[in-house]
Amino acid sequence: MTEPQRREAGFADGTISYLEWSGPEGAPALVFLHANGFNALTYRTLLAPLSEHFRIIAPDQRGHGLTTLEALPRVHPRWELLRDDLLRLVAKLGVRPRVLAGHSLGATVSLMAAGVADFADALVVCEPVLQPDLHALHAFAMRTLGRAEQLPRVLPAKKRRAQFTSREDAMKGYRGRGIFKGWPDSIVEDYVEGGTIADVRGGYRLACAPDWESEFFTVFPFGLARLGSRVRVPVTILAGTEQSATTQEVLTGFVRRHARTKVLRVEGASHFLPMERPELVRAEIIEAAQMLVPGSASPSSPRVE
Repeated sequence: MTEPQRREAGFADGTISYLEWSGPEGAPALVFLHANGFNALTYRTLLAPLSEHFRIIAPDQRGHGLTTLEALPRVHPRWELLRDDLLRLVAKLGVRPRVLAGHSLGATVSLMAAGVADFADALVVCEPVLQPDLHALHAFAMRTLGRAEQLPRVLPAKKRRAQFTSREDAMKGYRGRGIFKGWPDSIVEDYVEGGTIADVRGGYRLACAPDWESEFFTVFPFGLARLGSRVRVPVTILAGTEQSATTQEVLTGFVRRHARTKVLRVEGASHFLPMERPELVRAEIIEAAQMLVPGSASPSSPRVE
């Protein structure tokens, strides 16, 4: 498996750490954003084979991995902040992604970024968090009333174990349990390697603090369906059929506004589709890039109405 290089992009308020696979000379760029609580290295199994086709840039988002941008819960828990981080990273690196891709939080942030700036040629998003405005309003109200911990997924994230004596200790705590159940050990190992850092008190700690991860389950962006009228490039949306974060209501609203959307509902796949079906995600990323070539065939999957 081709190994990435760890690099940094410096800004006045800190650094964005990212993985880069250089790819063939002159290869088009693929930028990939990870999910909430994860990190770029978690997706090495998915991304490494794509380095035969692309120059790949996979950043650790704010509050995750080795990125050092300020991440203070209840100060910066806005998805728009991550959107803006993405835009300034690609501007700093001087790249225009042939394909912008992401998973979960990273997928939604990618859509949001493409909705405000023309900086990528195509999007492939896996299990984007597409929740209706009513859901976002409910989360806002619960947060305002000081009852955010009653929202789904907040307490489990907040109570996530954050300290480990070693990375082997972390692996024992994750392997075959919770969201990691059914994941190949190699992907769990990548998650641990990219998501834990040495603690000054000894041992290792989660790079993404539980308080930071949990905050993103208490704030949700509004108007996600309306992004369809602002995104100007082809979009491929992959979603599972089990415990999906991509609601049909918002997905349908997006597609009605965006004629160049290809939707794949993957039977039996869950919210962790990139870990379960990496070969499918890779194929869609390659197809999205190839479809940009004049004279290419139409998408094999029908557009969902």
